[in-house]
Amino acid sequence: MRHGEEVVTRAHETPTDGDLLAALDRLDGAVFSSTAFVIDDDTVMSIGGGEGAYVVFISSGGDTRIHTLIDPAKSEDHDQDLVAGGQSGSYPQFQCVDRSKAASALLYFHAHGAASPDLNWTSE
Repeated sequence: MRHGEEVVTRAHETPTDGDLLAALDRLDGAVFSSTAFVIDDDTVMSIGGGEGAYVVFISSGGDTRIHTLIDPAKSEDHDQDLVAGGQSGSYPQFQCVDRSKAASALLYFHAHGAASPDLNWTSE
């Protein structure tokens, strides 16, 4: 959470599924606009946005691989404005997913430390 220039963090060593979903639901695209879920120093899921539109990234191997959750039903040709990490940005619409997809990705990541094979991802 941001207070002006200050970033306030909250950590849970062994979060429950309820804790994870509460962190996702706390995102409002304003005061709370991003959160990170850390498996280890090299494996991190970042979720930004709020109010029904989220961008979800997994970095692994010390940022050598980045996986972005996508919704193939959405346009690759249009952008959507979204606040993540306190910054407003335009993201391709297909990278802005709904809560259901973000929650599914988060719960799988917490259980397995990887991108869910049941969801659609692009990789860099």
